[in-house]
Amino acid sequence: MALAQSDFPHWFAAPPILHAPAFDPAATFPEFHNQHQHTDGSGASRLLPLITALTAMGLRLLPHQRPQPLAQDDPWTQSRVATPPPPPLRTLYQWRQIDFEFPSELARQQMAASGRYVRRNALPLGLDVYGDRIFVSVPRWKDGIPATLATIPRDPAKAGSQSPALRPYPSWDWHGREDCVGLTSVYRMHVDPCGRLWVLDSGVTNAIDKIRQQCAAQIFLFDLRTDQLIMRHVIPSDQYKEGSLLSNIVSDVRDGQCEDAFAYATDVWGFSVIVFSLRERRSWSVSHPFFYPDPLAARYQLHGVSFRWTDGVFGLSLSPAHSGTGDRTLFFHPMSSFREFAVLSSILRNETAAKTSDDEFHLLEEPRGLRDAHASASAMDRRGVMFYNLVTRDAVGCWNSAQPHGYRMSLQGIVAQDNVTLIFPNDLKVDHELRQNLWVLSNRLPLFLYRELDPNDINFRIMTGSTDELVRGTVCDPDITLIPGQGALSPRNQLCPANEVR
Repeated sequence: MALAQSDFPHWFAAPPILHAPAFDPAATFPEFHNQHQHTDGSGASRLLPLITALTAMGLRLLPHQRPQPLAQDDPWTQSRVATPPPPPLRTLYQWRQIDFEFPSELARQQMAASGRYVRRNALPLGLDVYGDRIFVSVPRWKDGIPATLATIPRDPAKAGSQSPALRPYPSWDWHGREDCVGLTSVYRMHVDPCGRLWVLDSGVTNAIDKIRQQCAAQIFLFDLRTDQLIMRHVIPSDQYKEGSLLSNIVSDVRDGQCEDAFAYATDVWGFSVIVFSLRERRSWSVSHPFFYPDPLAARYQLHGVSFRWTDGVFGLSLSPAHSGTGDRTLFFHPMSSFREFAVLSSILRNETAAKTSDDEFHLLEEPRGLRDAHASASAMDRRGVMFYNLVTRDAVGCWNSAQPHGYRMSLQGIVAQDNVTLIFPNDLKVDHELRQNLWVLSNRLPLFLYRELDPNDINFRIMTGSTDELVRGTVCDPDITLIPGQGALSPRNQLCPANEVR
């Protein structure tokens, strides 16, 4: 299937960037700067980087509505001034070490004595949300993991603690088995709009020292209304390599056609994507040079730890359906890379096209950064805003795919950054709520792998925030529209709230 420019209007044929003279944002927009300044928790203004980057592109900032000064006799003035804005991401749960809800205290003691439960070895990695539950994966990086998939209440009040024990999902019977019928080692899972949980079981244990393919890689599909298994798909061994690690999965449901769903799973060490058709109950492997790591981006450094990873295709995010065609774009990136790529998902859903249409895979215009721009998981909301974890920046980034100027460094935003709570943000999801929320799990993975986590420190966190609130005031805000000139950006163009431009 040929790819037309109209299929990707927002990142093809982007206009050139014009250079503007050096300027002082506060001097250029004194009133706007003074009235709109607010911080993201670290004290840095969230608007100054936006003003600076966009002015360098020949754009200017026009406020949606200039707020009126607070009246001195307003009885609410004092409280409104004294109350700081809430952080863009709030910590819902945090743990020093992970514990589980065992059937009994005796069962806990027996598992600990036998080595089946080694508390310091449990590291949460993946998450997703459905209804009143949060799903958390605990892969078997090391021995002593009694359950690899679990739940906690979405409401901390129901959990009774900010560090609750994990309840194995669907039940204890699915874990600790040696017959490969249950769950072996889950890295990530994905909730679809049909109320189902897609679970990618790598089958890999002891992935740190000497990787062991204990069981075949499998895809499980659970009905979240009943917690019953809908289907299990054993991925054929010829679709991944020895030493592979299937670590991420995203589902693709069109127009509510739940039985015609597809799933895409990444093989981060085998540099391929597994495509699974629910209707056909079969899968195929797709390879492409864009799935490989960039050797120039293989070096990582954070919090005193330096290491090299050659991780390939990792982050996956699906766009909303394109008007007219109903097709969707799958954006993807290797972990060890600063670049983003894209392909129409209709290409992947057709096995022949997926294996013979290399030119349908596209490199987006610019890297997201020149250094320390490694991204792990990513996800996109209904408005086309992509969120992604910046693992070497202790941050969560964003990009608005709906704006017409492409994937540019100057159009990458930061929605949250913290060198304590966001040390190695590993997984990230956008839920299916009417008002969508972003969910982030940070877990200090490199410190876990190459040092030791301090059991007296908080090491793992689940954080959440409204997607609308997170992007407000950033370059990713869909309510701020870039107005292009005739063929190129020009100083006459303005950055205006969308509802002010008619």
